[in-house]
Amino acid sequence: MFYVPAMVELQPRAALWGHPDQPGLRERLANDRPHGAGGGKLLCLLCMRHQAQRGLPRAPVWLTFVEGQHRPMFRHENGRSPHAEHQPETDTHKALKERKARTWESVGGTVEVEVWRPRAHRRPDVLAIGPALTVAGEVQHSKETSRTIRARQRALRKAGDRVVWTTDRDADNIAFLHPVPHLSVPALDDHRMYLSEARLEIGAGAITFEAQRCGWSDLWTGTTRCPVTRKAMPCGRLHLYPTLNPHSYSRQKAATTAMFPCGPRPHLDHLLEGILHGTWLPYRHRDRVSWIPADAHATVMAERGGTLDLAEAGSVPRRDGTAERACERRYSSIVTGAVAPEVDNLPLCCGGRPPGRGGQPLVLACQLCSNSPTYYRRDEIERPRSDAHP
Repeated sequence: MFYVPAMVELQPRAALWGHPDQPGLRERLANDRPHGAGGGKLLCLLCMRHQAQRGLPRAPVWLTFVEGQHRPMFRHENGRSPHAEHQPETDTHKALKERKARTWESVGGTVEVEVWRPRAHRRPDVLAIGPALTVAGEVQHSKETSRTIRARQRALRKAGDRVVWTTDRDADNIAFLHPVPHLSVPALDDHRMYLSEARLEIGAGAITFEAQRCGWSDLWTGTTRCPVTRKAMPCGRLHLYPTLNPHSYSRQKAATTAMFPCGPRPHLDHLLEGILHGTWLPYRHRDRVSWIPADAHATVMAERGGTLDLAEAGSVPRRDGTAERACERRYSSIVTGAVAPEVDNLPLCCGGRPPGRGGQPLVLACQLCSNSPTYYRRDEIERPRSDAHP
């Protein structure tokens, strides 16, 4: 934004708003009333830039400086929410951002802070350019809606960046970050500890694997089904299963060549280095994205499906096919001969009434039906009964 009386451009997310030679600038602005269109003192350069890019007529966009409930902010004259660039950062946000920049610089990355990405129309907190990848680092200290997070993810991906989100919220309070590649570190009492601690262990967002014979309890699905065939009967082969076993972290091949070795548990610096160098990749299982070692990524995709683009898309996962009752799937298997009936008497859903329009085949009952099921003999299952409910 631009402060007209002082003829300076303000950067609220920088120290002293980008003007260390004017320490009293904030106090001067707060007392310089009125603001808004009537005062004509604060211009939103970002909105005016968007107007020019869209070919709209040139018009000033005025701001008002207010002391919010949690932090100061610059509010647009039309009352809509401010840009993220217009919200001064908390000390925790600044510390985590500095930790990211410092780590990437130490492993050979070219780092820029709050740099404008024209294709994304956004300023990521940290941008690191490595030998093969360009990684955008976003810090999310406060809670946000999943829709906003996904929109920012898609915008930065459009600029060609691999994005890693970092938060100090615990694993139970980061559901809004599940659709994007994220890392959660512990919440510390003093923000300076985010810079002084040697290791910030990852609480959520990263996982490794161990090879086990089929039938192992799957941490992701909570079952012992085969991850390839999805059947309850084990196939007898070895598969990669997600694990919290600390020995699996220390056995990583990447840990031997990394400047920040993994240790007994993965920590932030090790993950950031691996993400920049491509030794950790995002993978989405169902509605959650996690960082996994690159040497296991291809095997996990072959066994469980998914792609790298799917993990970075920032979109809501869709169901595979239309939803149906388990009894409907079972009945279809019996009719086609894929599965043989296991009992002599088979129940019908909804008290013996065929679902949908008349003439449709009756379906087997499931445990979710609220009405009492009516039982028929197996040889009568495919023809409607005249004494069935209307």
